[in-house]
Amino acid sequence: MLALLFGGLLAVSCSCLAQNSTAFTGYGNVPVKTPDSLLRKIQLAKNIKAKILAFQPLLAFHAAHGTTDSVIIYAQQLMAELNQSDLSSADKHSCQVSLYLTLANAYSDEGLYDEALRYYLQGVSIAESLGNKVAVNDNKMGMANVYAARNEHDKAIAAYNDLLNTGQDERLKYWVYERLGLIFLEQKDLFQAKQYTEKALVYFQQQHQEKKEQQAKLTLGIITELNQQTDEAYAIYNEVKNNAEQHQFFDLYIHAGQRMGNLLIRRKDYENAKVLLSLVYANALQWNDLEAQLKVLNSLRNLYAVTDDYKNAYALMTQYLGVLQEVLNKQNKKEINELEIKYQTAQKEKEILNKENQLNHQKTVKYSLLIGFLVILLPIVGLLYMYYQKLQAQSKLNTTMEEMNRQKIAALLKDKELELLKASVSGQEKERKRIAGELHDSIGGNLAAIKLQLSNQVGVNRLETIIRQVNDTYHQVRDLSHDLVPQKFTNTGFTALISGYIRQFNVPGNATITFHAFPGDEVDSIGTSLKVEIYKIIQELITNAQKHSQASKVEIQLTRLDDMIKLQFEDDGQGFSMETVKFGIGFQNIRERLKLFDGVCTIDSFPSKGTVIDIEIPLNQECYEA
Repeated sequence: MLALLFGGLLAVSCSCLAQNSTAFTGYGNVPVKTPDSLLRKIQLAKNIKAKILAFQPLLAFHAAHGTTDSVIIYAQQLMAELNQSDLSSADKHSCQVSLYLTLANAYSDEGLYDEALRYYLQGVSIAESLGNKVAVNDNKMGMANVYAARNEHDKAIAAYNDLLNTGQDERLKYWVYERLGLIFLEQKDLFQAKQYTEKALVYFQQQHQEKKEQQAKLTLGIITELNQQTDEAYAIYNEVKNNAEQHQFFDLYIHAGQRMGNLLIRRKDYENAKVLLSLVYANALQWNDLEAQLKVLNSLRNLYAVTDDYKNAYALMTQYLGVLQEVLNKQNKKEINELEIKYQTAQKEKEILNKENQLNHQKTVKYSLLIGFLVILLPIVGLLYMYYQKLQAQSKLNTTMEEMNRQKIAALLKDKELELLKASVSGQEKERKRIAGELHDSIGGNLAAIKLQLSNQVGVNRLETIIRQVNDTYHQVRDLSHDLVPQKFTNTGFTALISGYIRQFNVPGNATITFHAFPGDEVDSIGTSLKVEIYKIIQELITNAQKHSQASKVEIQLTRLDDMIKLQFEDDGQGFSMETVKFGIGFQNIRERLKLFDGVCTIDSFPSKGTVIDIEIPLNQECYEA
């Protein structure tokens, strides 16, 4: 479905380009071709040193144009040849410093921040051992950029300030200013963001650093957009896009085009937005820019949702989740965390060594006395330690056995409890329906017949009294039958009921919540018991998002596909790590409700990336009973 969707969109794009000379433009199938002269230099290199010199302009060429895939491929190729060469360790380390920085910057540009951090940490360690202060600062700058990209703003600002305090490199200072502008932009401090970015822009213009200049202008465009000056922002984005196309800065071209597409959506110029965003997405696919794909897919999904094309919106959401999973799969978080801990430990050890050098003279006498005292105590300590270890082992064994027994008992009790709960709820629902039907159809029908017969006895006062009593009884029975089934789930459309509940949260200061149901009439036709459970699940998810996610936007989509009900709940909040999170009572209640209908729940979240919850419930015969 998605392939057909974008095939059609690209056809529309080509048609618009053919008819309109001012239409949007793109790079075509091959964004950049490696110059033959650079490849020829590599082929002519006779040894590893000559090959390293030949690779440098090639890597710089692709880094400048934003074709990060090419940077990674060529850098890894050179790294493999370097490791197999017979160069000395010192020469290898000198080359590795540059290669690690190049790889780290490329992974950072692709949004693979954990992989980038791994190479920055390795690079700063080697650079410090070589005494290369410039390379140390460049790697620390990259690490600070990763912290900023992962929304770890406190760590990023501390790292940037450290660079400003310790570095004398003017170039690095204005790079820091540019990055501080981006951080304050993330924090919605538009005044400081603009001040830092404008300082950096002036420097980049003076130094004729074209790409840095366009990056700063793009940041100023975003600040202008957030200040509600949309026409001026659109003009800035268009200027950046055109300059990026002229200089073949492909990453900036994609970013500027995506921002323009979002502004066109806000203007309700949906056709031009569709053309531009489809073209940008096609370029992002050609260059395998995963971060750009995520941004453009999200914009296109919003576009189709606004135009009520929920099938394509759902297809785009599926594609978005696939790309997000691909990004997560490429991360090597465990190894990165270990490297970061080693780096931080090494930094602390350096501080400790400096202090120890000052105290060594004072400690010499104390150590001599301590050693003599330990000679006496060591045998006693050894015996006590062995006894303590034995007690610890026995205690751990006992604790483990008790915990295993508790878990087995808890598991058995939980299974029994779930079986009883499911049977009880199912039995109660059937009994309520049976009683309601009996009261309404049998007793109510009989009383209505009696009322009709007695109504024919006109003129008799005694019969009029009986008629009134029977009429009252009839209404009581009808009201009782209606009370046994929740009327708000029978008298009101289910989708309208959910929309009404959500509207009470859309107030200033709260997250913006949007709800879409497709198709609405088929969603309204599901059984009452299932409606009740879905309604309570949505209540619980919204409550959790309001309490914990710190999200600014929540999207809920309820879809009926064949014999399946799918509920998708997404927020752009702070997210959490799936490896360390402990789910509370709310999520446990949701899973218990789903078990009654053989439903499944899938949760996908990552720190600073928001949360996506996907719930699927099969529709059996009972679920069709409205």
